[in-house]
Amino acid sequence: MNAIDTKLRSLLEHLALGPVMKPANLFEERKAFLHPRCHRREKSPVFKYQNSPAQWNNFEPVLSLESMDAPDEIIEIYQEKQHELGLMRNMFAAVGKDSFTGFAIEIFGAPTAEDARQSRDVLKELSDVTPPERNCSAKEFAGLLDARLKKIGISMNIKLVSSMATKVSVDSVSCTIHLNRNALFAPQEVKRLLVHEIDVHAVRIHNGSQLPWGIFSMGTAGYREAEEGLAVYFERQSGRLYPFQEKIYAGRCLAVYLSLSAGFAEVFEELRVYFDEETAYTIVERVKRGLTDTSRSGALTKEFHYFTGPAKVHSYCHERSNLKILMGGKIAFRHAKVIDRLVQNGLADTSKWVFPVEMNDDKESVPT
Repeated sequence: MNAIDTKLRSLLEHLALGPVMKPANLFEERKAFLHPRCHRREKSPVFKYQNSPAQWNNFEPVLSLESMDAPDEIIEIYQEKQHELGLMRNMFAAVGKDSFTGFAIEIFGAPTAEDARQSRDVLKELSDVTPPERNCSAKEFAGLLDARLKKIGISMNIKLVSSMATKVSVDSVSCTIHLNRNALFAPQEVKRLLVHEIDVHAVRIHNGSQLPWGIFSMGTAGYREAEEGLAVYFERQSGRLYPFQEKIYAGRCLAVYLSLSAGFAEVFEELRVYFDEETAYTIVERVKRGLTDTSRSGALTKEFHYFTGPAKVHSYCHERSNLKILMGGKIAFRHAKVIDRLVQNGLADTSKWVFPVEMNDDKESVPT
């Protein structure tokens, strides 16, 4: 790994979303809010964070790109990433402040009124769908993940973690899959997550690592919508996207949209029309991370990508006939053309690329 990629890796380790955005009192606030005696409209959660805004004052996410020996379009991709890292630094410094949401929108974007309308339509259609029973342990799931990795041909670590805000995450910097040790998974959920986490997240990391520049495995600027869009797209194509999870994705999109002008309790009550209390709380909790007083408007907006991303993947596939290049790294939609040129010019060796199980079963074409 060259010096610039080593520096990029270090910066990304410091700017990891999970540790900074996880409230220190996450479980206490959940228990208090969902207590039968809690008057939900009167008291939204108040999150506390171990993150100190002052620690970011002298943190400069700068890459020494003036010395980089690479094609101009590659240097431009690194410049875009450097700019995004600066925004991430600013967002972290703004945790608990009114300016937080503005930085989140600049980095991740925000859903439109039309996105919200479509998400409501899905929620109404699936209003009676209930969550499946969860009975698979994290340890059992870890074994299934490992088997899937071996089947596709990827080497990646799997680590059980005692405290996580989510159930599972794939870290492109350390090439590690983190599992919440205390989580339980439904059988349908296990099958879906094998596609989501391995067939897309792990595959894109692996393929990107076969390119000469590390940014394509660690993530280019704006990669997240394509990332989650592909994950959900392949869930659907493989028949693993079950109705309740479809409902969750719609709920996240609507929660982000509503949170930009409403507080936690108000958004929670809106979602209660479609979800049980535990699920509604979990969705709003994800969206309101980064805020201290969650009765105020604001959101960590990235959660809407799970709902809007698949349609953009479908449009991309319709225009280009397949998804092979887009699966060539952790890249944004706009960077696929760069990967394509690298391949055409012999600057990218695709002989070690791997693809989702369903794509491997049909090597001549990609599901459309």
